[in-house]
Amino acid sequence: MFQSLWLNALVVGMVSACSMPLGSLTTLVWTPRKKALAFLTAFGGGALLAALVIDLVGSATAKGHILELVVGSISGSLFFSFVNQIVNNSGGFLRKPSTTLTHLKQQQRNSLLQSWNRLKNLQLFRNSSQALRKQIAQILLIANYPKGTILYRQGDLSESLYIVKKGKVELLDPQADLTLLKTLTVNDIFGHLAFLTGSPHQTQAMVKEDCQLEILPRSDFEQLLEISPELLEITQQTLQQENIKDYLLQRHQLSLGEIKDWLNSAIAILQKQRKIEPAVKITQKVPEFLELARTIRRFPVFNYLPQEDLEALAERLVYRCYEDGYVFFQPDNDSDRLYIIHQGEVEIIYPAHLQKSPLVLTTADPFGELSLVTEANHTVTAIAKTDVAIWTLRKQDFQEMLQQSPSLEKSVRAFIEQAKISDYLQTRQNFESSKAAQWVKKALESMDAGKLIPSATRMSPMIEEHKEAPMAIWLGLLMDGIPEALTIGAHMVTQPLSLSLLIGLLLSNYPEALSSSQGMKQQGFPIPRILGMWTSIMLLTGILAAIGSQLFVDVSPSMISLLESLAAGAMLTVISETMLPEAYAKGGSIVGLSTLLGFLAIIIIKSLG
Repeated sequence: MFQSLWLNALVVGMVSACSMPLGSLTTLVWTPRKKALAFLTAFGGGALLAALVIDLVGSATAKGHILELVVGSISGSLFFSFVNQIVNNSGGFLRKPSTTLTHLKQQQRNSLLQSWNRLKNLQLFRNSSQALRKQIAQILLIANYPKGTILYRQGDLSESLYIVKKGKVELLDPQADLTLLKTLTVNDIFGHLAFLTGSPHQTQAMVKEDCQLEILPRSDFEQLLEISPELLEITQQTLQQENIKDYLLQRHQLSLGEIKDWLNSAIAILQKQRKIEPAVKITQKVPEFLELARTIRRFPVFNYLPQEDLEALAERLVYRCYEDGYVFFQPDNDSDRLYIIHQGEVEIIYPAHLQKSPLVLTTADPFGELSLVTEANHTVTAIAKTDVAIWTLRKQDFQEMLQQSPSLEKSVRAFIEQAKISDYLQTRQNFESSKAAQWVKKALESMDAGKLIPSATRMSPMIEEHKEAPMAIWLGLLMDGIPEALTIGAHMVTQPLSLSLLIGLLLSNYPEALSSSQGMKQQGFPIPRILGMWTSIMLLTGILAAIGSQLFVDVSPSMISLLESLAAGAMLTVISETMLPEAYAKGGSIVGLSTLLGFLAIIIIKSLG
């Protein structure tokens, strides 16, 4: 009897989990569409839900063990959630799309709370209400920049206000050979004087060490001005401070009379239109750009933008004239802006391929677009062949617009998916084809998550950011299987495992393994490692079930109900936290019907048994 129970639990445990390696093997021959995966996941979740209700919850209820059921299920849920959080924070969230999505959302919530608290320390918002700080925190963009990135140069438009969240930024003085003005650290605000006066930057901001910035775009700030009397009052008071006057005097050489006239006009416009009047105007030629924008051939992301988005983008452009022979960039220079020709000609020279004829660009031609999108250093030289007039768009402005405009994001996605990008990475950046494909996939995933496009030259996959992730993923998978193993072991002490519970476990394990394996493949895990992970989980499920069957032999029936309830609570939490949210994210309304079908399938199997 003792040996038979041990062997039966071992075999049944392995059988219940055999659909895990089967699910991983399926990815070799089939890449399921999102709706198919959603259907299978919801079907498995419904089947497992029915099995748990009938065989575990129903069993405890029939025995009158209501207290054990309540205490056990709640304890199992809380314990699973606690351990799950620890594993996810170590990189285990990569084990499946749903846990990845949950982890990212939790990070966003934490980041929002930190931003809200950080605003209290900034002089500009120090006396603002809690409600206003919350509103501002919700519209802040988060961006990461590596060491050496130039955030803006002298003469660039001041369309954003910056707050240092992590790292360091240096402000350099162009009027004194780029000598250091100030080193900015956590909670420092910069770019605000140019931002509040609507004037072009008169310093250069460069990242001293890898940093994370919070960015407040002008468009969002002005939208908030329209609905917030408090922000309007704060802005008016700030414009009248001495540091604003000193900035315009020293950096823009405006006279006291000019400053006074601007201030009177700015406050009047602020009150009537909820916009900041520029103290120093720059040339943009917005109407000319709007007329030309939809004819830009080499970088067709503007072609189908709504007029409103196109106008918002045009407001971020700077229009400048350059003389014949001006060098815009050379190989290995940072790609910090996009250039669009209005008049004249620019010659593109290929230093690494001198036998290749130079490319001559003219009106409506962009250049620097491939480096801008991939954030790879330039590989060519761009020289003005004639006197030229050009619009420039900073990389930071492009990235901010990308996060604000769904239409622009859609156009850029289509551009990234073109063979032109992959060919550029392979032929000009010397990427292997697999690495180029990996960057394209990573870029699209980052855009899906609302994040910035990663730099092609600095891209490090998420797995490398979490060196312990493979072990954490394996622990996460094991943790998902432990409640199942405990259920089998405890249940078989008093009675054989019912067919409905066994099939419920099989049906839930298959789509879970299929979905997780597909996700791990996208993270770069090789198939043998994925298969090894799931096979080891299958074996351990059997072993743990066998061990559980021996540990619980002399346990009282009420304790068996408690243990089963613990496992039921944990598995119900798995269903609600991972399986069904993931299915809904992929399939939408199909989830309701497929969950019901899985639930009914187990009911029918139970009735036939």
